[in-house]
Amino acid sequence: MTHAPFLARGGSLPRLGLAWVTWRQHRFALYGLLGMLACFAALMVAGGLQARSTYEQLGLAQCTSYSSGRCQQLADDLFTSYGTKWPFLFLLLLPAAFGAFLGGPLIARELETGTYRFAWTQGAGRTRWLLTKLTLIAVVLVAVTAGYGALYSWYNAPLDHVLPTGFGDYLNFELEGIVFPVQTLLAFAAGVFTGLLIRRTMVAVGTVFLGSFGLLMATVFKLRQDYMAPLTTTDKPGLRDWVVGTGFADPAGHLLSDSQSRSLYMKYVAQLPSGDGPTSVHTAPYRDWLQARHYAIVTSYHPAGRFWPFQLIEAGWMGLLTLLLAVATVWLVRRRIG
Repeated sequence: MTHAPFLARGGSLPRLGLAWVTWRQHRFALYGLLGMLACFAALMVAGGLQARSTYEQLGLAQCTSYSSGRCQQLADDLFTSYGTKWPFLFLLLLPAAFGAFLGGPLIARELETGTYRFAWTQGAGRTRWLLTKLTLIAVVLVAVTAGYGALYSWYNAPLDHVLPTGFGDYLNFELEGIVFPVQTLLAFAAGVFTGLLIRRTMVAVGTVFLGSFGLLMATVFKLRQDYMAPLTTTDKPGLRDWVVGTGFADPAGHLLSDSQSRSLYMKYVAQLPSGDGPTSVHTAPYRDWLQARHYAIVTSYHPAGRFWPFQLIEAGWMGLLTLLLAVATVWLVRRRIG
């Protein structure tokens, strides 16, 4: 009975007692997740050091532009040196993993095994028991994910300098701002709430993992680009702008519909010399053909300056949802469970 040694004479639990109990109950899950993070961190440190060495050896610091000529080839060589970057796509699974394996069992295990009858009748009380656990684990998650985001920014800095990408690049957007810790807190809060409702640890873990990852994918590929209305331009967007779509405008400046764009393209294909077909068509000739007929290619994009507004919008609605889930969880534990 791990709670008993911390009962004070008056029946209350010392302030540090619940913190120690929280650590004891969740240490193995934390060990496993932190061990996995340590492996990824070691890969990032090794890859970052290698990339910086390659950057110096290639003399990329002497280049003023990396879009053409020898400097473009050197930039491509640097990109090749980032051969270990692909595993970090799995970092996108971390919020779901933290939510499932730390949040899912937090209450579900107590309810499933019946130990809540003991844990919640001690001097600390169920509300203090829950708030202490939520707060301590949340602090650890924020510290770990924020530190990991800073490490990724350091690791990616040489490549980002020579081959910048639009801020909508999902790996960079997740890890180089404030979104990553908030995503993790949301998954954790959802895990605790789901475990409270389902009361089965393994079912809660699976449900939270799939649900959290599904929400992330929906956010990345559907919701995020609509946080603000995109701008349009007939010029080439900046390297760090986020291109979200392209279209065509007729000589009068009217945007073409999808069917009109396809019809225009078929006209272009029809006038190609015999033996040529769509598979041999390159973008540049088609652009020349359009410009000769006074059509314009219109690009929809979010300028690079929207990176932090987008970060704040996403962190805002996720943070609000996290708070609502936490309040609902505390209310249900206080009023409905027992």
